[in-house]
Amino acid sequence: MDADLLRADLAALYPQYGLRVAHQGTVLLAPTDEELLELADIVAEPGGIVAPGRVGELLGWPEDEGAAAARRFLEWAWRLREAPTPARWRAPMAVLDGGRVLGLATLAHELDDPAGTARTASWLARAEQGRGLGRRVRLMLLELAFGPLGMTRAVTAAAEGNEASRAVSAACGYRETHRATGSDGVLEVHAAVTVAAWRKKRLRDVDVEGVDALLAAIRS
Repeated sequence: MDADLLRADLAALYPQYGLRVAHQGTVLLAPTDEELLELADIVAEPGGIVAPGRVGELLGWPEDEGAAAARRFLEWAWRLREAPTPARWRAPMAVLDGGRVLGLATLAHELDDPAGTARTASWLARAEQGRGLGRRVRLMLLELAFGPLGMTRAVTAAAEGNEASRAVSAACGYRETHRATGSDGVLEVHAAVTVAAWRKKRLRDVDVEGVDALLAAIRS
């Protein structure tokens, strides 16, 4: 089945599958299984996201490789397919650039989050890092969060040693709020960005579509 038709069928059940965010050839879309399999191939490849031996820089990331890593990623991604509610909603989005699937971005609001707060996270294949795409993807997520979804604050976290991720956050206007040691013993650096700070970094001409059904679900 055509990917867009499949996404439309999924959007009838899960409104977040109707989202589309685009900017200068980069598109964020809810991933179909075909796209998740492409992402799983990146996850399974040794050094696919970070250099070998540096997996600890990815918070909560398993140290498996190959089929075990692919299965773990797919099972995690499939669990994100749930009906959104005002108390909790999750919007995973595949990163497509030039038609290729290069990474994953996630916008979410969890049960214990203050009203108006969205969690942001993203990763790219290591071969695609270092050319500004990570910053663009994060700012596209913030356009969705602060624009049509009406969020007032966005948060993120990265391992202390993950300087690349922390630099992307800083370039998008996030500022460190606190540090905490996670259950895996990794020191996490937490950061947040406000609407006012984002506006100073905002990308021009970001196109956001398919928001109405999700808005209706999370505001009901």
